[in-house]
Amino acid sequence: MNTRRRLRRFALVAALLVSACSPSSSEEQAPGPVRMLGKWRPLFQGIEHVELRATQPRPMRGHALRVDLQAPGIEFLATPSNGDRPAETDGLKTSSFLAKHKCQAAINAAPFSPVVNAEGAAHDIEGLQVSRGEKVSEPTQYPALLITKDNKAAVASPPFELERAWNAVAGFGLVLKAGQVLGSDKPFHPRTAAGVSRDGRYLYLLVIDGRQQGFSEGASTAEVGEWLKLLGAWDGLNLDGGGTTTMATEGADGKPRVLNRPIHAGIPGTERPSASHLGIRAKPLKPKEQP
Repeated sequence: MNTRRRLRRFALVAALLVSACSPSSSEEQAPGPVRMLGKWRPLFQGIEHVELRATQPRPMRGHALRVDLQAPGIEFLATPSNGDRPAETDGLKTSSFLAKHKCQAAINAAPFSPVVNAEGAAHDIEGLQVSRGEKVSEPTQYPALLITKDNKAAVASPPFELERAWNAVAGFGLVLKAGQVLGSDKPFHPRTAAGVSRDGRYLYLLVIDGRQQGFSEGASTAEVGEWLKLLGAWDGLNLDGGGTTTMATEGADGKPRVLNRPIHAGIPGTERPSASHLGIRAKPLKPKEQP
């Protein structure tokens, strides 16, 4: 690793660790390139949210969910098969997937083809996908996030042991392995990623917006690994990104709320239909847990 890259990573680590430890619940003013906008905020039982922001080495905005895999009521759902229709699944926007399957949180997940503008089109997933114990797409060379029926999560590379896999989604590549950041310094794109803590208790879901000059200009895969590690992950996976990057949650009114600013077809705020999602069902907060 060259000296410039080492110094940049050190600054990133120091800045986010300082902000994560700050007692303030308002926007953090920690020095350095990254800050957390407040502490982890509970959204549902077992699901917390935090917003991230950086001004250096370029503007970047992100959102993360921390899922307590031991919390009661947490259930996962990867996009199911479309049955006898062509290809493997039918495309939906992330917000539509969340509403259709009555999830409380959802992100886009595995890479797929083709990219289309309309929902409902048939798609093929690139890499492994398992939904509620049913294999939707065969594994390829891509690694994947595996989740058992009792919510044990792991980032794994092929060949996979699928006997206990209840849900699984593939990603383009590992960005964090046993605490070591992987990936490259370029190019910069919108990113979606997932990570698992060292003790296996927490699943981290991360989106970083991109392709929006002055707002959020995207991240490299190495930066995705850095952000996941700083959030608390030990292993991490770069999922499908670009114009597909989207994170949605159920709002207080029961309707989907898109947390980030996706950019399908070059239009900020426009969701892209995706063939693969990972959804989470969770119980509402108890009255004393309300933010």
